[in-house]
Amino acid sequence: MRQADFEFSKSFGTDVVVSVRQPITFPLRHTTSIVFHHIVERYNIPEFAHEPLLKELEKFIEQERNRDFLKLYSEALDELTDGSIDVNELCGQLDQAYRKHVSTYAEPSFPDDDELFGQAYHRVVHSADAEELMRLEQSFALAVSTEVDKKNAVLKRMDEELIKNTEIGLQKLGPDIPQTITQMQGTHIRNRELVESQWNSCISELKRIQRRELRAFVMSLEERRSSSGTGCEPTTQPVICPVTDLPGTKGRIKTPQRTTTERHNEPWSQSFTVQLGRQLRTTCNFRLIRADPMSLLNNLGFLSKEFEYLDQSNSPADDLAERLSNALGLYSHELNGMVVIVDKRINSFRGINRRLAEACERSTEFHFPDLDCQLASIQETINRLGPRQPGTVNDDTLAEACLAVNSGQPGRSREPAHGDVYITKHSNLAGGIGGLAGGGGGISVIFHLVQDESPDQDEGRIRSGTPLHCSLSAILRACFDYDITTLSMPLLLVPSLREHMNASWRARRAESVFKALKGALMDLSTWRGPTIRSVQFLAPTELSDNELEAFGHTINASFLQPVPVIVPS
Repeated sequence: MRQADFEFSKSFGTDVVVSVRQPITFPLRHTTSIVFHHIVERYNIPEFAHEPLLKELEKFIEQERNRDFLKLYSEALDELTDGSIDVNELCGQLDQAYRKHVSTYAEPSFPDDDELFGQAYHRVVHSADAEELMRLEQSFALAVSTEVDKKNAVLKRMDEELIKNTEIGLQKLGPDIPQTITQMQGTHIRNRELVESQWNSCISELKRIQRRELRAFVMSLEERRSSSGTGCEPTTQPVICPVTDLPGTKGRIKTPQRTTTERHNEPWSQSFTVQLGRQLRTTCNFRLIRADPMSLLNNLGFLSKEFEYLDQSNSPADDLAERLSNALGLYSHELNGMVVIVDKRINSFRGINRRLAEACERSTEFHFPDLDCQLASIQETINRLGPRQPGTVNDDTLAEACLAVNSGQPGRSREPAHGDVYITKHSNLAGGIGGLAGGGGGISVIFHLVQDESPDQDEGRIRSGTPLHCSLSAILRACFDYDITTLSMPLLLVPSLREHMNASWRARRAESVFKALKGALMDLSTWRGPTIRSVQFLAPTELSDNELEAFGHTINASFLQPVPVIVPS
């Protein structure tokens, strides 16, 4: 390792001179962007000098890197010419590295247990054994949901008992009453945490057993199908009885229902067919729907309250059909994604994060890690990345970030920045708006878009280069790369409506969202081919029908509409 001094001096006008002298260690352990932000923060560089400073810094780093490369190249060449390096050994290392890097020559990689299970599950759901598998999953979900309801009932009784005892204590007179109530509340919190931990442990053990038994059942079906060569019915009973044979059901299944709450407005939707491009046009379907994203995050078997009017029965047969539709699309090339707006706290289950956690808790996740494990992995990644905002970089944080990245050890717990997106994968979430929108399958991918109160929100418009604009482009790129053909997203890209978000603000916001979406879709369709076939905009439930119709006119004005060809008879 060596140090080189970076020097920069430039005059701006007659009175302003910006001078920088900063030692930089080579080889670099961090990116040029982090070094630039570190220099700006340390020397308090004005904004008008950022561009020339960045150009000089990039030029300096490139020169120093070339110098290190030439030095290593000359040393290697000298060792090769004087015979200190065995040429045959060097060629063997090069050949081995080439064979490992090029997939054509590399040894075939054998699938792990998860890949084998996914392949077997995909074949089973496309065979005659699919109904038997769906009934098994249905019985598993009912067992977990029952335990979750019991846990919630116990915790609710404890909370009600605390409220009752607190009210009785407040009615008494005495100097020791406040201290007694405080001690009682502290005891309640400790007991509640203990009881909740015990229930969570039992539910986790039940899910672990279900996951193991379902995998064994799927692999046994696959082995039987492979040996017989046909998709005949299994000759043995499944590892758990069907739902119709569960104790206490008496021949019928009681599918849990959510209670209907009062809605702001009646359901409303409108569909559009738009074309992207001028010469090589691609077609995409838009749907403008009045719905709250929080009410659409439901476990399989629950009917969203926003769309209960479609089917009031929610019978076990409908549950099986929904599970089969979700299973058929799980390992397909037509996945469903959804964008939710969250705050910076990853593990704080509030708002839509809490609704998602409650939905995932009610059944076993058979195909992906549990939600808690996924969020913990995301938190570790954020800790390794370190600070990425110019205002948070200094000598201590820069050294800590570099140490964490190089050692692979997470530093202190950090928060994602405004505009960051992290992804969670699910196989037990319902489609929510499938009946209304005409789609199939459940929500497999959720894009968590981190958002805070910032100037671009107050203005309303999403300008090019802002965090939200970059986030929307990144989400669409992920959809194109990973076969997500249906994407549901909030129309205004806000978690909820605020006081300053009046009608004019909402109009500007919706127009800027449509323009940003159009630019990203046209760019991705040109270079990667058409993948997204449907985008569903979820409008806030507080909006009126007239305002939603105005948004529909904005879509017609922002996108090219196909013109039907009328052939004379």
